[in-house]
Amino acid sequence: ADGLSIEDYDVTNVGRHLNAKEWNEAMESGNAIVVDIRNHYENEIGHFEGALLPQSETFRDELPEVLNMLKGKEDQKVLLYCTGGIRCEKTSAYLKHHGFKDVNQLHGGIIDYARQIKDQTLPNKFRGKNFVFDERLGESISGEVISHCHQCGEPCDTHVNCANKDCNLLFIQCSSCAEKMENTCSDECLSVIHLDEAEQKKLRQQRDQKKRFHSHRQPDERVKKVK
Repeated sequence: ADGLSIEDYDVTNVGRHLNAKEWNEAMESGNAIVVDIRNHYENEIGHFEGALLPQSETFRDELPEVLNMLKGKEDQKVLLYCTGGIRCEKTSAYLKHHGFKDVNQLHGGIIDYARQIKDQTLPNKFRGKNFVFDERLGESISGEVISHCHQCGEPCDTHVNCANKDCNLLFIQCSSCAEKMENTCSDECLSVIHLDEAEQKKLRQQRDQKKRFHSHRQPDERVKKVK
Protein backbone atom coordinates (compact mmCIF):
# COMPACT_ATOMS: atom_id res chain seq x y z
CA ALA A 1 0.00 0.00 0.00
CA ASP A 2 1.28 3.45 -0.92
CA GLY A 3 -0.85 5.43 1.52
CA LEU A 4 -2.20 7.70 -1.22
CA SER A 5 -5.83 8.78 -1.43
CA ILE A 6 -7.66 9.99 -4.53
CA GLU A 7 -7.00 13.56 -3.35
CA ASP A 8 -3.23 13.04 -3.56
CA TYR A 9 -3.00 12.62 -7.34
CA ASP A 10 -4.90 12.09 -10.60
CA VAL A 11 -4.16 8.55 -11.80
CA THR A 12 -4.84 9.57 -15.41
CA ASN A 13 -2.37 12.47 -15.39
CA VAL A 14 0.94 10.61 -15.56
CA GLY A 15 4.34 11.48 -16.96
CA ARG A 16 5.56 11.10 -20.52
CA HIS A 17 6.72 7.56 -21.31
CA LEU A 18 10.21 7.28 -22.80
CA ASN A 19 11.74 4.32 -24.59
CA ALA A 20 15.41 3.44 -24.06
CA LYS A 21 16.68 5.67 -26.88
CA GLU A 22 14.64 8.66 -25.69
CA TRP A 23 15.71 7.99 -22.11
CA ASN A 24 19.39 8.03 -23.04
CA GLU A 25 18.94 11.25 -25.00
CA ALA A 26 17.15 12.88 -22.05
CA MET A 27 19.97 11.84 -19.72
CA GLU A 28 22.55 13.22 -22.14
CA SER A 29 20.78 16.58 -22.36
CA GLY A 30 22.49 17.59 -19.12
CA ASN A 31 19.53 19.41 -17.58
CA ALA A 32 17.45 16.47 -16.32
CA ILE A 33 17.15 15.12 -12.79
CA VAL A 34 17.14 11.32 -12.71
CA VAL A 35 15.31 9.74 -9.77
CA ASP A 36 15.32 6.08 -8.74
CA ILE A 37 11.80 5.14 -7.60
CA ARG A 38 12.87 2.00 -5.76
CA ASN A 39 13.86 1.18 -2.20
CA HIS A 40 17.35 1.42 -0.70
CA TYR A 41 18.16 -2.28 -1.04
CA GLU A 42 17.26 -2.17 -4.74
CA ASN A 43 19.22 0.90 -5.79
CA GLU A 44 22.28 -0.07 -3.74
CA ILE A 45 23.32 -2.82 -6.17
CA GLY A 46 22.43 -0.96 -9.36
CA HIS A 47 21.20 2.38 -10.66
CA PHE A 48 21.45 4.86 -13.52
CA GLU A 49 24.45 7.17 -13.62
CA GLY A 50 23.96 10.26 -11.46
CA ALA A 51 20.51 9.27 -10.19
CA LEU A 52 19.07 10.48 -6.90
CA LEU A 53 18.81 7.41 -4.67
CA PRO A 54 16.08 7.49 -1.99
CA GLN A 55 16.87 5.54 1.18
CA SER A 56 13.33 4.56 2.12
CA GLU A 57 12.33 1.04 3.12
CA THR A 58 8.89 1.18 1.51
CA PHE A 59 7.19 2.88 -1.44
CA ARG A 60 4.83 4.60 1.01
CA ASP A 61 7.82 6.31 2.68
CA GLU A 62 9.56 7.00 -0.60
CA LEU A 63 6.95 9.29 -2.13
CA PRO A 64 7.33 12.11 0.45
CA GLU A 65 11.10 11.56 0.46
CA VAL A 66 11.28 12.06 -3.32
CA LEU A 67 9.03 15.11 -3.10
CA ASN A 68 11.38 16.62 -0.51
CA MET A 69 14.47 15.77 -2.58
CA LEU A 70 12.99 17.63 -5.57
CA LYS A 71 11.66 20.62 -3.64
CA GLY A 72 12.29 23.85 -5.55
CA LYS A 73 12.95 22.03 -8.84
CA GLU A 74 9.38 21.99 -10.12
CA ASP A 75 10.37 23.58 -13.45
CA GLN A 76 13.17 21.13 -14.28
CA LYS A 77 12.91 17.98 -16.36
CA VAL A 78 12.47 14.95 -14.10
CA LEU A 79 13.26 11.40 -15.23
CA LEU A 80 11.76 8.59 -13.14
CA TYR A 81 12.58 4.90 -13.32
CA CYS A 82 11.81 1.71 -11.42
CA THR A 83 11.95 -2.04 -12.00
CA GLY A 84 9.07 -2.48 -14.43
CA GLY A 85 7.39 0.92 -14.64
CA ILE A 86 4.48 0.43 -12.24
CA ARG A 87 5.77 2.56 -9.36
CA CYS A 88 6.60 5.35 -11.80
CA GLU A 89 2.95 5.61 -12.86
CA LYS A 90 1.86 6.66 -9.38
CA THR A 91 4.98 8.71 -8.67
CA SER A 92 4.72 10.72 -11.88
CA ALA A 93 1.05 11.50 -11.20
CA TYR A 94 1.94 12.39 -7.60
CA LEU A 95 4.68 14.81 -8.72
CA LYS A 96 2.48 16.43 -11.37
CA HIS A 97 -0.20 16.93 -8.74
CA HIS A 98 2.43 18.77 -6.69
CA GLY A 99 3.31 21.18 -9.49
CA PHE A 100 6.12 19.47 -11.41
CA LYS A 101 5.75 20.46 -15.05
CA ASP A 102 8.09 18.16 -17.01
CA VAL A 103 7.79 14.65 -15.60
CA ASN A 104 9.02 11.69 -17.64
CA GLN A 105 9.27 7.98 -16.91
CA LEU A 106 11.15 5.01 -18.35
CA HIS A 107 8.56 2.88 -20.13
CA GLY A 108 8.78 -0.74 -19.03
CA GLY A 109 11.34 0.14 -16.37
CA ILE A 110 14.85 -1.26 -16.07
CA ILE A 111 13.69 -4.67 -17.28
CA ASP A 112 12.60 -3.39 -20.69
CA TYR A 113 15.49 -0.92 -20.88
CA ALA A 114 17.93 -3.84 -20.65
CA ARG A 115 16.10 -5.61 -23.46
CA GLN A 116 15.97 -2.54 -25.70
CA ILE A 117 19.64 -1.59 -25.38
CA LYS A 118 20.59 -5.15 -26.27
CA ASP A 119 18.19 -5.45 -29.22
CA GLN A 120 19.01 -1.99 -30.60
CA THR A 121 22.72 -1.89 -29.64
CA LEU A 122 22.23 1.28 -27.61
CA PRO A 123 24.67 2.68 -25.01
CA ASN A 124 23.99 1.33 -21.51
CA LYS A 125 23.64 4.00 -18.83
CA PHE A 126 22.62 1.61 -16.06
CA ARG A 127 25.38 0.45 -13.72
CA GLY A 128 25.36 -2.80 -11.78
CA LYS A 129 22.48 -5.18 -11.13
CA ASN A 130 18.73 -4.82 -11.37
CA PHE A 131 17.18 -6.13 -8.14
CA VAL A 132 14.49 -8.70 -8.93
CA PHE A 133 11.87 -10.22 -6.65
CA ASP A 134 12.57 -13.91 -7.16
CA GLU A 135 15.16 -16.36 -5.85
CA ARG A 136 17.92 -14.66 -7.89
CA LEU A 137 17.49 -11.29 -6.10
CA GLY A 138 19.42 -9.62 -8.92
CA GLU A 139 20.12 -9.63 -12.64
CA SER A 140 23.33 -8.08 -13.96
CA ILE A 141 22.87 -5.31 -16.52
CA SER A 142 26.36 -3.83 -16.92
CA GLY A 143 28.53 -6.66 -15.62
CA GLU A 144 30.15 -4.45 -12.97
CA VAL A 145 29.83 -4.66 -9.19
CA ILE A 146 29.11 -1.25 -7.65
CA SER A 147 28.10 -2.27 -4.12
CA HIS A 148 29.98 -3.76 -1.18
CA CYS A 149 29.60 -6.48 1.42
CA HIS A 150 27.89 -4.96 4.44
CA GLN A 151 30.25 -6.83 6.75
CA CYS A 152 33.76 -6.54 5.33
CA GLY A 153 33.39 -3.84 2.66
CA GLU A 154 34.72 -5.92 -0.22
CA PRO A 155 33.04 -5.48 -3.64
CA CYS A 156 29.91 -7.64 -3.64
CA ASP A 157 26.35 -7.47 -4.94
CA THR A 158 24.90 -10.68 -3.53
CA HIS A 159 21.79 -10.18 -1.42
CA VAL A 160 20.99 -12.80 1.21
CA ASN A 161 18.57 -13.17 4.10
CA CYS A 162 19.98 -13.70 7.58
CA ALA A 163 19.98 -17.40 8.50
CA ASN A 164 18.23 -16.54 11.75
CA LYS A 165 14.67 -16.85 10.44
CA ASP A 166 13.34 -14.63 13.20
CA CYS A 167 15.60 -11.85 11.88
CA ASN A 168 15.51 -12.55 8.14
CA LEU A 169 17.36 -9.29 7.41
CA LEU A 170 18.06 -8.73 3.72
CA PHE A 171 21.67 -7.60 3.35
CA ILE A 172 24.73 -7.91 1.11
CA GLN A 173 27.17 -10.63 2.16
CA CYS A 174 30.24 -12.01 0.38
CA SER A 175 31.11 -15.71 0.42
CA SER A 176 33.95 -15.18 2.90
CA CYS A 177 31.72 -13.44 5.46
CA ALA A 178 28.97 -15.97 4.83
CA GLU A 179 31.40 -18.69 5.89
CA LYS A 180 32.68 -16.79 8.95
CA MET A 181 29.23 -15.73 10.12
CA GLU A 182 27.40 -18.90 9.04
CA ASN A 183 25.09 -16.83 6.82
CA THR A 184 23.97 -14.56 9.68
CA CYS A 185 24.09 -10.78 9.96
CA SER A 186 25.31 -10.41 13.56
CA ASP A 187 26.83 -12.14 16.57
CA GLU A 188 23.38 -12.16 18.16
CA CYS A 189 21.87 -14.03 15.22
CA LEU A 190 24.88 -16.35 15.03
CA SER A 191 24.29 -17.37 18.64
CA VAL A 192 20.56 -17.82 18.04
CA ILE A 193 20.95 -20.33 15.21
CA HIS A 194 22.99 -22.56 17.54
CA LEU A 195 20.24 -22.70 20.18
CA ASP A 196 17.88 -25.64 20.23
CA GLU A 197 14.41 -25.14 18.77
CA ALA A 198 12.74 -24.75 22.17
CA GLU A 199 15.07 -21.87 23.11
CA GLN A 200 14.58 -20.21 19.72
CA LYS A 201 10.81 -20.45 20.14
CA LYS A 202 11.07 -18.86 23.59
CA LEU A 203 13.04 -15.93 22.15
CA ARG A 204 10.48 -15.45 19.39
CA GLN A 205 7.68 -15.23 21.94
CA GLN A 206 9.53 -12.43 23.76
CA ARG A 207 9.95 -10.28 20.66
CA ASP A 208 7.70 -7.56 19.35
CA GLN A 209 5.66 -9.48 16.79
CA LYS A 210 5.25 -6.39 14.62
CA LYS A 211 9.01 -6.27 14.05
CA ARG A 212 9.40 -9.91 13.10
CA PHE A 213 10.39 -10.49 9.48
CA HIS A 214 11.00 -6.78 8.93
CA SER A 215 13.62 -7.90 6.44
CA HIS A 216 13.93 -4.73 4.35
CA ARG A 217 15.06 -2.39 7.13
CA GLN A 218 18.36 -0.55 6.80
CA PRO A 219 21.12 -3.02 7.77
CA ASP A 220 23.86 -0.61 8.89
CA GLU A 221 23.21 -0.56 12.63
CA ARG A 222 22.64 -4.27 13.03
CA VAL A 223 25.14 -5.94 10.72
CA LYS A 224 28.39 -7.04 12.37
CA LYS A 225 31.52 -5.67 10.71
CA VAL A 226 33.96 -8.45 9.84
CA LYS A 227 37.69 -7.84 9.46
